[in-house]
Amino acid sequence: MEDEATRAMTGLAEYRLLDAVEVDGVLELTVEVARDEAACPRCGVFSRRVKQRSVQRVRDGLSFERPTVLVWRKRRFRCDTPGCSATFTERTDEVPPRARLTERLRAALGRAGRTRSTAEVAGAHQVSWWTAWRAIQTAAVAAIARARPEHPPARLGLDETTFRRPQRFATGLIDLDTGRLWDLVPGRSKSVVAQRLAALDDHAVAAITDVVIDPFAGYKAAVRELAPDARRTADRFHIVRLANQAVTDVRCRRQQELTGHRGRKTDPFYRARRDLLRARERLTPRQAARVHAALGADPSDELWAAWVGKEGIRDLYRRDDRDTATAALDEWRRVFSGCGVPELERLATTLGRWSEEILNYFDSRLTNGRSEGRNLIIKTVKRGGFGYRNFDHYRL
Repeated sequence: MEDEATRAMTGLAEYRLLDAVEVDGVLELTVEVARDEAACPRCGVFSRRVKQRSVQRVRDGLSFERPTVLVWRKRRFRCDTPGCSATFTERTDEVPPRARLTERLRAALGRAGRTRSTAEVAGAHQVSWWTAWRAIQTAAVAAIARARPEHPPARLGLDETTFRRPQRFATGLIDLDTGRLWDLVPGRSKSVVAQRLAALDDHAVAAITDVVIDPFAGYKAAVRELAPDARRTADRFHIVRLANQAVTDVRCRRQQELTGHRGRKTDPFYRARRDLLRARERLTPRQAARVHAALGADPSDELWAAWVGKEGIRDLYRRDDRDTATAALDEWRRVFSGCGVPELERLATTLGRWSEEILNYFDSRLTNGRSEGRNLIIKTVKRGGFGYRNFDHYRL
């Protein structure tokens, strides 16, 4: 009964506890395997003949907040089967051959690494950083293999995050139904997405029905070539942001042309820099007054044209169906493609190139909102780790 209680407290189901002492804050448990025989790995016959004994020290998990070391008195057996005469050392599932750590310590390190830094985990268990990291890495790879489906989701979102500065990107592939990250590949280009899709079998690629992308030509070309049957939708947030950027570009240019310097806090253009990007129906009276002052300060009305164009793009996404949206987009491009404002003319050209993807929104009603939400979590993890230099570590 005492032996059973000891096993329950220490969790050493495969071992018999011989002694327990504490040395410099480390609990040393002297153990041996409970069974008195072992199977020969060559012939499979069990042997009880002990040739010699040796001692193996193995790090174990924390026991009542104390580091633990197993002092395993191992036995080396000799097989008595005629014609075999092999010698072999006993082994257990908890301590694989030539192991320095028990399997439960590796599992504990892997669990702890989900919510704490590697250095903190290593310090708590009194192991080296690399020992802790290898256990965390193994646990992370296994968790990803269990959680991630083999085939990509039917509705896929593509979006990039900044891995390292300057301008080193990683492209995330997001399940738009669940918001889970399906994969993360280094780079932001046609080739990286094409290589990832090319690694899939034809059945998996054919199962992709929708892909939501930013207005980036590389993503568009890769999806068009590798998954031609998938419906490509341009993310509405990024289309509206292009219109907002046109307003900002016109404001900055007119500021320089009229005053010869960048915006100052007393300039009407600068005071309204954020208000010009807000939705007109959400403007407070004070914000609306700043917008009217900025628009009135430009005698060429170029800023007014840019602001009207931006609101026109926002109104486009209020259309109920694809037909009315098509008519609205064609009218917008007809008005602004030759308006004489270079920023709006460039925007009209961009919208023309992406018109099919923009209008697909009114059929799919999909956005990259879940992708952006996942990217926010990714950035939070990166900030908590104070950045990453190794992409494989960053990906995990």
